[in-house]
Amino acid sequence: MFWSTEQVEGMLNVLKTSTDRTVIYKCLVKLRTDLVKDKTGIELFRTSGGIPVMVRLITKLNEKIMEVVLSILGNCCTDELSCIEAVDLKVISPLVTILKTIPNPVIQCRACRMLGNLAKSKKAAQYLQVHYAAIAPAICHIIESTSAVQTRIMAFRVCRFLLASSQFLKHFLMANGFMQLMRIFVAVMKNDEVPKEPIPDIEVSTLIGLKRNQHREKYFEEVARNLEGVRSDIFDYQMLKNTKRNYDYAVPKDNESAVELAHEILKCLVLISAQQIGMKAWESISRNTSLATIVCFVKEDGDQRAAALKILSNFCKDPCAFYMLSTADAIVAACEMLMAVNMAKPLTESEVRHCINIISTLSTDACSRSKIRRCGALRKLVALIRDSNSQSERSSLFHILINFQYDNLSMELMLYEGLVPMLVRELNDYLTSDDDHHKRRREERLQGGKKRKLTDPTSPEMLSKFSKTHDTLGSDFDSPSSSPRSYRTTSPCSSRSMSPICKDLLTNDDDDNYSPACSDDDDDDDDTTNSTSNVDTKDRRIAANRAQASNVLDILKLIDEGSEPIEDTLSDKEDFEELSSDVPPKLGPFRNEAGDTIDIIENLIYRITLMVNKRVELGKPETLDTLIRAINLFGANNNFANALTNILLESQFFAQIIKHGVVHQLYQLTKVEEMRKDGFAFLETLTNVGESNYGKEELVRLLRCDDINAQQRAAISVAHIIRSHRLLYQFLYDGNALTLLFDLLLRKKSEDRYADEAADAVTAMSRYTLGIGLPEIDVEESSNAICSQQISDSTPMHEQCDMRFLVGGEGDNILKIGFNKQLLCDSSEVFNKMLNSDFREGHDGEIQLQEYSASGLRYFLHLIGCHKRHLAETNYPALLQAFEMSRVYIIPEMESALQERLIQFLDAKNCLRLLEWALKNYHSELTETAICYYLSSALPAQEKQLLFRTAEDSVYASEWFQLLNEAVFERCRSTGY
Repeated sequence: MFWSTEQVEGMLNVLKTSTDRTVIYKCLVKLRTDLVKDKTGIELFRTSGGIPVMVRLITKLNEKIMEVVLSILGNCCTDELSCIEAVDLKVISPLVTILKTIPNPVIQCRACRMLGNLAKSKKAAQYLQVHYAAIAPAICHIIESTSAVQTRIMAFRVCRFLLASSQFLKHFLMANGFMQLMRIFVAVMKNDEVPKEPIPDIEVSTLIGLKRNQHREKYFEEVARNLEGVRSDIFDYQMLKNTKRNYDYAVPKDNESAVELAHEILKCLVLISAQQIGMKAWESISRNTSLATIVCFVKEDGDQRAAALKILSNFCKDPCAFYMLSTADAIVAACEMLMAVNMAKPLTESEVRHCINIISTLSTDACSRSKIRRCGALRKLVALIRDSNSQSERSSLFHILINFQYDNLSMELMLYEGLVPMLVRELNDYLTSDDDHHKRRREERLQGGKKRKLTDPTSPEMLSKFSKTHDTLGSDFDSPSSSPRSYRTTSPCSSRSMSPICKDLLTNDDDDNYSPACSDDDDDDDDTTNSTSNVDTKDRRIAANRAQASNVLDILKLIDEGSEPIEDTLSDKEDFEELSSDVPPKLGPFRNEAGDTIDIIENLIYRITLMVNKRVELGKPETLDTLIRAINLFGANNNFANALTNILLESQFFAQIIKHGVVHQLYQLTKVEEMRKDGFAFLETLTNVGESNYGKEELVRLLRCDDINAQQRAAISVAHIIRSHRLLYQFLYDGNALTLLFDLLLRKKSEDRYADEAADAVTAMSRYTLGIGLPEIDVEESSNAICSQQISDSTPMHEQCDMRFLVGGEGDNILKIGFNKQLLCDSSEVFNKMLNSDFREGHDGEIQLQEYSASGLRYFLHLIGCHKRHLAETNYPALLQAFEMSRVYIIPEMESALQERLIQFLDAKNCLRLLEWALKNYHSELTETAICYYLSSALPAQEKQLLFRTAEDSVYASEWFQLLNEAVFERCRSTGY
């Protein structure tokens, strides 16, 4: 029928003026059936002035009229403008009054539908806030008292639109709405077809091996379960399942109304779970209901599995829900979803995130960890870390693994799946990442303000002394207690605060998308059959004590046939599609409060190094390099240093450590002032192993092997870590280690390979093991007693110059330098004899010194004429010539002072000059000084190489090389034998 404006206005005039209830009713039915059934009809009805007429009629006491009016207004309120007009006409107050006072289920259904449409309108919903205190108890009363399923569906629909508000939730909880919702949910989801399992008779024979006539496959399954701890990686996880999943609840079959009611409740739970509920509400919920009804929707092919996962994930943030989640098989459902393959609806990012959050929260419980391990999900989690390209996802997964650190079976399984390389990779990424969070974290540690976010189990305050038993490696192996690195571990007590907390809270159920996720075939995987039976018994007991909903069929009946049914043609079922239509939220970190990833990595690596069976990956170069880099960056006051110490103490890694050059890397730590003490502590740890019987054998084997690189690295390591002079002599002489070191520095046969390491090794051995060093010089700190006069080539050396020194070449190149004769004679008897005796040299007061330079002579003469302490001359050749002249002309005081200056200003550039002069002039003290400088000077490696190789080209190369060897061996022999 096509309606015109005049026809509509005519019908409305009849409604305004007529007093006959029958006429009014028939007009209303006509309008409802033929006009207010689509958007066009609603718009025509509104523009014709129908909304005010309906608002006036809603107060009529006749229930039949009220029903049709509510139906018409309910349809009209699907239009935004109609909602606003109805609210402006103050329709809310009479609507709430109807909800509170009219017990008719049909009217309640219509009123709830209309209220739900008003709540769905963003503008109209603002006017409902002041009525929350009245709406919440009225709706909760309808939910509890009515037996009409459609009425309950519409009541829950109202709640779904209003529960996004925390204010409404408060009134809803006060009206006991959450409890009523869960009790109805349990009643609807109760599985009446669940098979009853007979209670088996337990005989003594069941405890003793293969029972009579028992099938061998069954026996093997029992043996497999018992042997799981021996080799958990060789059994298929399906063989290790003890019991089947609890099927006390299931999605209703062949009953569309019941399914629709369950779905509506599920949508409400999504919003409830996104907010804080409070312990008081949870107490009653846990005593009378179960979250297993939600887990029923977690299926591979379930269309509501994303919503169910979101609810479970949100509940994980509430500690009060922990027990209920554990007993509802939520952990098994989440694990099976992650492990499901070839699903028709693959997991989305948000579903994976929800599963990880559930597993993370519940894995703080030992029984849940057993289920995770036995069903194979632990392998899956490790695989997810290995294959993931998302930093935030890997971080969340690591927060799960930290809960398994005290479970040896789980740790072995994770190590078997490659946990160590993943930790090393993640630590590398962290150390090199440009992410702002990582940068800030690094700065905190570098500034000494490391803020550990992990609570009890991993905080330093709770670290307990946990002695890692080490048998004596050999008769001469010192106790590892000498190392400053302490063996510490954390308490095996779990803490829920380590679990990830979901931050993706709903603000409006309609605006969120649920992602598909897991498998529905969840088998209960408790550690023992007894624990499983206890859980089942408890579930049955709880179910028996719940309010009996034996009249489920009555709940699901349609509206009483006595009232004239009016079908609402505009669908109210679009809501769930709206929920699932948005783009999934980006996967982000949802465990910020659980501690930083770097703390997790640090703790796991340390825990792995404490295990009895060490994985070979711990001794690989990338592991050791990464740990040393972390220590370089963060310092040594952390578990990275403790983990490295544990690795260094393991004899099985000693050969790898030597061949990989780790010893030299540790020595580099000693060059940093803040790390000096810790660097020597690490080297001392290696000393303990290297000087043990095992360590000595390994070093000898490497020094004698055919691999030249291994030989060179072994020689370098010997110089760094062997502190016993007797052992050092054997390695250096019998093991040819010293020749290998000098060969790296001198012969250039290795193309500079390991030359830097060899230079540092010689220095470390000489300084810290053999105690070789330069003589101590008392340097004058005050400059008051030091002559500050500058020596000039143009200025005369004395005011009264009555004699001359001739220096330089021949002819015009000869340089004449004048000086006072009497001053020379007073300073030296040799000069006195030369100038005043019958055997005086030269004529007319001239002395020829052609072997000396002018600068050397000027400095020498200046020292004679200076009444103060002599200049600290930095011209080393001049200083050396002045020293030689002080010896020739026998001036002991000057000789002693200049010898001190020769040692004081010795450096890489003039060391060879001093050595050559000392060898040429047979000066043993300065020869020893030069040799000691070659061996123990703390020069940069490149300068040390240049120093050695320059000396190798000297005319005294053979003598120099022999003196180096003798200096080292003599120092070893002097204390080692």
